[in-house]
Amino acid sequence: IGGGEVTRLAAPAKLTWYLEVTGQRADGYHELRSEMRTLALADTLEISEGDAVEYRGEIDGVDRLNHESSTLVHRALALVNRRAHVTVNKCIPLGGGLGGGSADAAAILRWANYTDLEGASRLGGDVPFCLIGGRAVVTGIGEGIEVLRPEPTAVTLLLPPFQSTRRRAIEPSTPCGLRGGDPTAAITSRSRPSASIPTWAPCSPPRERSSAM
Repeated sequence: IGGGEVTRLAAPAKLTWYLEVTGQRADGYHELRSEMRTLALADTLEISEGDAVEYRGEIDGVDRLNHESSTLVHRALALVNRRAHVTVNKCIPLGGGLGGGSADAAAILRWANYTDLEGASRLGGDVPFCLIGGRAVVTGIGEGIEVLRPEPTAVTLLLPPFQSTRRRAIEPSTPCGLRGGDPTAAITSRSRPSASIPTWAPCSPPRERSSAM
């Protein structure tokens, strides 16, 4: 980053407390009901004059992000019609269900004073909650946010030896499920191990617990 003014933003991770699949829309998107909470674990974004997105950090997958031209940060900048040099210092593990990419996109939206939750949901189902933060019940495809009273909680995060996407985690595991059975039936994750087992290098001295709202 050059010598100009730099704006630093926190992009906190989120934790999904529970998740129910309540149906499937005609366009293929799943409708959900879940409770989400903001975690103390966070990425940090540095924004200055320019036109580039750069990822740094010691977690698995950061180098791959630097070779992508359509990350959630790129898409968030396009949504708000802004140009900037954004350096994303990654601390949130990729593919662990903690909403790292969504948190980064939401930080860009806050920086641009963008508050349209439905528009934010077009970037990803977790982006509207990450934009609001705190503790909330999330419905629809993510755009429905019912803010709840904060409930500080200490949680232990365990990173599994594979990465998964939200879509893969909620796919029906049998021909019934959403394709003809009870839409609220339990759905088993079909996550498969990635080619290499990821590791997580914390950005701060190792801690067993992360605070949740």
